[in-house]
Amino acid sequence: MENTIHGQEVHIKRLTERLNNMETKLKKNEQKCDKSNWWNLKELGLQVRHSVIQNTDSTLKDRHLVLGNEPVRRNRYNVNTSQNEDKPGKHHTIIFDIQKTNVGNGYSPFSGLFTAPQDGLYAFATSITMGHHYASFEFVKNANIQGSFFVDASITNEWRSSSSTVVLALVQGDVVFVRTSSTYVPHGNIHSSKDGRSSFTGWLID
Repeated sequence: MENTIHGQEVHIKRLTERLNNMETKLKKNEQKCDKSNWWNLKELGLQVRHSVIQNTDSTLKDRHLVLGNEPVRRNRYNVNTSQNEDKPGKHHTIIFDIQKTNVGNGYSPFSGLFTAPQDGLYAFATSITMGHHYASFEFVKNANIQGSFFVDASITNEWRSSSSTVVLALVQGDVVFVRTSSTYVPHGNIHSSKDGRSSFTGWLID
């Protein structure tokens, strides 16, 4: 009986040693696989970098859409004039009263002002059309001129448009608008019809 028990103990010991050896080999194989995969990834660097770029783009998109735990709107608007502005004077705010887009409701078609709903970098563009007349116009942020441009359609039966774009860093509550020059007297009317309308556009960049 004792011989039988001893034989079983020896057999169990041998099985345990074999099991330990197999576990050791398995760990070594796993390490080799990990190292092999790492070198494969290194050899496929272009694909890996492409994946990283895609993930970065996704992160940037998330950053645009979420600020902390609060959703952030992608503020943008596109508005036109519905009718002529007849003989505007100096320092006259242009009212673009046809709303094509007003995401975030930052633009007021009653005052002609865009009020920044949130901090950020914004782009603004405007195009003014005049017929047989000429005038100077300004981009204004709060009370400060940020850019100016000139429309010259002074020749008889001539229609011309001029466009301008500015990029501005705004904080919540800043206002941006387009007006006639504060120093140069405009001559004539700002044109608006189905054939061509003056426009004002803005959007949040970042």
